[in-house]
Amino acid sequence: MSYKIVFIDDNMREGLDTPFVRSIGKLQKDAELSVFTDPSNGLEYVLGNLNSQMIVFLDCKFDGYGLQGINVLKQIRAKTSLLYVVMMSANAINQIPGLDIIEMINEDYIWFFDRNNGTFSDASDLINRIKCLWRTRFDCILEEWIIRHPEDADKYAYREVGGNSYTWSEMLEELRHQTETGKMFEGMVNEYYIYQLLKTEMSNG
Repeated sequence: MSYKIVFIDDNMREGLDTPFVRSIGKLQKDAELSVFTDPSNGLEYVLGNLNSQMIVFLDCKFDGYGLQGINVLKQIRAKTSLLYVVMMSANAINQIPGLDIIEMINEDYIWFFDRNNGTFSDASDLINRIKCLWRTRFDCILEEWIIRHPEDADKYAYREVGGNSYTWSEMLEELRHQTETGKMFEGMVNEYYIYQLLKTEMSNG
């Protein structure tokens, strides 16, 4: 499974020359790595690749930039609630301003990595935990299906009454961007499979 890991941190170097990034690359060989020292450039890249499975390592504090980690997180969340974001800080969690912590923990799919005390292996283990969670998410399961069955990508998945029609690849985009159509479709599919499971259980009983 190919996926993206994006590092947005002004203490790193552009490219893959930072020891932390190199070590993650050795431990996560199936990942495509990108590093951005300017939070605006990193945000632009993330928002331009929302259709990809992606984990973002985001520094909490940037020196000399208008955007801070929380600002970047908010703008990502304005577009999607599905993306996993690992907030990083060289400061202990109890040294992060209270309002910043509140905003972090009130967001879905947020993790925290202590840059001072965490090891390369700790970060890789965190990535592996997120990859395990991907296996249960509908958008990730659908993406894997399309990769294995590309002939299905342009088949119609859903037709609105008197409205738009969506192929499976288009519906994946709706899911990743968490549009109303995407959320409605996921709920509909979940309800359908619950109904089928209950129906099967009743017939077996």
